[in-house]
Amino acid sequence: MKFLFPFFGFLFLISCSGNGELKSLDIDEKSIDQYVQEKLDTSQNYDILTGMRFSKGDNYAYSAVRFSQNDTAILYTELIEETTGTTYRNLFFKDKLPVYVEEDIVLSDGVTTSYVQRKIYLNGAIILKAYERSASDKDTLAEQKFQEITMTMGQFDFERAEKSVTQKGEYEMTFGEFLILDLMSYLVLENEESGYSVALYLIEGDDLINTLYANPDAYQGKVIRCYHQFMYISGIQQMVYTGGEIVQ
Repeated sequence: MKFLFPFFGFLFLISCSGNGELKSLDIDEKSIDQYVQEKLDTSQNYDILTGMRFSKGDNYAYSAVRFSQNDTAILYTELIEETTGTTYRNLFFKDKLPVYVEEDIVLSDGVTTSYVQRKIYLNGAIILKAYERSASDKDTLAEQKFQEITMTMGQFDFERAEKSVTQKGEYEMTFGEFLILDLMSYLVLENEESGYSVALYLIEGDDLINTLYANPDAYQGKVIRCYHQFMYISGIQQMVYTGGEIVQ
């Protein structure tokens, strides 16, 4: 299944019923496919929240986008960039429970490149079926048939994307420093515990930026929630600061 949502690039816990069993949906592969196709139709309207690109050192980055209807998340898209390759992942939810995951993975060791695609069907509590195909090039991949594989719920973090787009948990950022590179200024935020950081390109200042710049030592470690846009500036995609606030 093709990725129909662009990447600019989970608040929803699998809750328990009164008898202690995980909630699940009465759903099968066919009905999941129908649901996904319905939600990918161009007639669908979504509220879109794009998360920041969080880096961990020079070799890892994570970003996510949330697509919601009536204040309920329907789809998250994730982009995971590593030295070993790149993973594009779509996670579909129905009634606040995960029902479908698709992955496009590009693996590279610097010399060779290979491609993997996966389709995972869930009922919210367990994986119903999982399929995979792989090849050394895209054309061959499209010709391959999916083969059934074994996967577990523990291989996915269904809360991660929501925490990312809302800047919570390991993605809650505190003030780090201002950085100037080649006459370009950045606001650097970080989470010392998780190791994630972000660098927001500054086009112009505002009250928050002026406050932080005037007395940076006083705001070290303070939680900052920022707003941003991804823009191409001089041919390079930048994560541009558009506003923010001190949370504590």
